Formats: sequence, structure tokens, C-alpha cells
Amino acid sequence: MISAFNRSQIVWGILGLVGSALCYALAWLFFRYGSSMALDSFGYSTAAAPWIAAAALVAITLTGWRKWQNGQGFQSFSESALFSNFGAMGDAANAYVVDHYANQVTGPAHVLSQIFLGGPLFLFRSLHRLRLRFPHEEGLEEKLARMLALLHAANKWQGLADYPGQEREILLLNLMKKIEFSKHKGNVRFKTKTSHGI
Repeated sequence: MISAFNRSQIVWGILGLVGSALCYALAWLFFRYGSSMALDSFGYSTAAAPWIAAAALVAITLTGWRKWQNGQGFQSFSESALFSNFGAMGDAANAYVVDHYANQVTGPAHVLSQIFLGGPLFLFRSLHRLRLRFPHEEGLEEKLARMLALLHAANKWQGLADYPGQEREILLLNLMKKIEFSKHKGNVRFKTKTSHGI
């Protein structure tokens, strides 16, 4: 159980790091060559383009870090500030036409923003996964298996107070997604997910 969990953390962590590198590379190319084309069209030297791209990557990383710290992640288009919904304010056909044309611009901008944010978000998520691996500890596998069997036998929602001194095992089972956790009105409750996987 522990070795399977650790392997999955490593695999998903590595895939996330690859995804992060890809998103950062796409952001670099976009800002490097986009700023170069913009500077060239105004008749300026393009020598500053790499610096503009580097500043953009720093800004993206800081934005991603702030989102990660706040427990946020990717957003759907309808949740983003780029989504316009003038049609909801009235029945006028003009409002729906404005929505259509506005979203033709803001839709691709939203997709690009999510791709660029993928760099830091995948990076932080992957590092978090790699840190979550369980250390080798004698007897821990057996303790977790016993606890999971007890929870399965109970087959009901329970609290940490029902298992004094075994809070660590319950929290580790939660990290492994072997049990369901619910926090209602400040009370932590948990139960097993399925009848197998013990």
C-alpha cells in the first residue's frame, strides 16, 4: 500500500514537472517572440525581447505561487474575470451580440492564461506530491492495513475521538485517498470508501 502510493506520487510528480516545463516553454516562446514582433512593428530594437519574456515568466510564477498558497488552481472560463455575460442583464439581442464578439477575444486569452499558469501550478503541485511520499518505517504498512480494516468493519462515519492515539494512521490513510473525509461545522468525520483495497 505504501510503496504503491509512493510510486504513484513519483510518477505523477515527474509528469507534472514535464507539464510544467512545457507550459513554461510555451510562455517563453509566446512572450519572447510576441514582444519581439511588437517592438519590431513600432520600429524599436528587439534586443529587450528576452528580458520582457523573463519578466513575464517571473510575473507568471508569482501569480501561480499566490494562487497555490490560497488553495486555488485552474479556472473555468465562466469563473474568470475575462468572461462577459451582458446577456444575463437583459433580453436585448445587442447584449448577446456583444457577448459573442467579446468572448471571441477573451476566450483565447483565457486559454493562454491557463496554459501559462500551468507552469507554476504544475511545478508546485509536483513538488508537493514528491514531498508527500511516506518514509520507510518498520510496521507502518501493517498499522495502516489494520486501521483500514477497522474502519471498513465499522462501515459508518466516525470521528478522530473514536480512535485516540491513532490519529496519524487515519491522516495517512486520508492522504492515500483510502478513506473519505468530511469537515462539517468544524467536526472531522471519516469512513472507508469501498469494500476493497484493504
